[in-house]
Amino acid sequence: MKTILTTMVLGLALAYQAGATLVTFDNLSDIGGGTQIANGYSGLNWNNFYVLDTALFGATSGYMAGTVSGNNVAYNAYGTAAAISSSAFNLTSAYLTAAWYDNLHVEVVGKLGSTILYDNTYTLSATAPSLINFNYNGIDSVQSISSGGTQNQGYVGSGTQFAMDDLVINGTAAVPEPSTYFAGAMLLLPFGIGAIRKLRKA
Repeated sequence: MKTILTTMVLGLALAYQAGATLVTFDNLSDIGGGTQIANGYSGLNWNNFYVLDTALFGATSGYMAGTVSGNNVAYNAYGTAAAISSSAFNLTSAYLTAAWYDNLHVEVVGKLGSTILYDNTYTLSATAPSLINFNYNGIDSVQSISSGGTQNQGYVGSGTQFAMDDLVINGTAAVPEPSTYFAGAMLLLPFGIGAIRKLRKA
């Protein structure tokens, strides 16, 4: 019975590692002014998405309010449309926050080739992150287009930028971030070194 339980837990840990990827952006470097995210990061192609270290940014903004883990968030540079793409993948969820405007609208379009499979618009807060459960399955690109909203009176900046943190995707060839490996390792601890050796042999 113990062997069966061990096998089940290890299987779940491996399935999580292989299937779900949590992208926190915290293993990217930025000096507080925004740095373009390079293609290939977490197994995706990135168009007009930048990373920002909010601890170094300085100005009070939705970037700081929208930081869910670590110091870094991604954002759409210049407030213009931004996209990610890869071979077919699932866009599961992300935390989104308006950088400067209350009630900012973000249209998120998921496509497979030239066919639009999903097209939804979300209204964001500038003072707290919103968990958006997209559940866009079987797409190869997703574009985010922000517009509207009104100036948050507590912020000195302006524009239709939005912050994104803790993006969850499934089905790409992405390499899980160190936090994911750590979580998997914690699952293995109760089963000792023997379980790890079995995992290596598998």
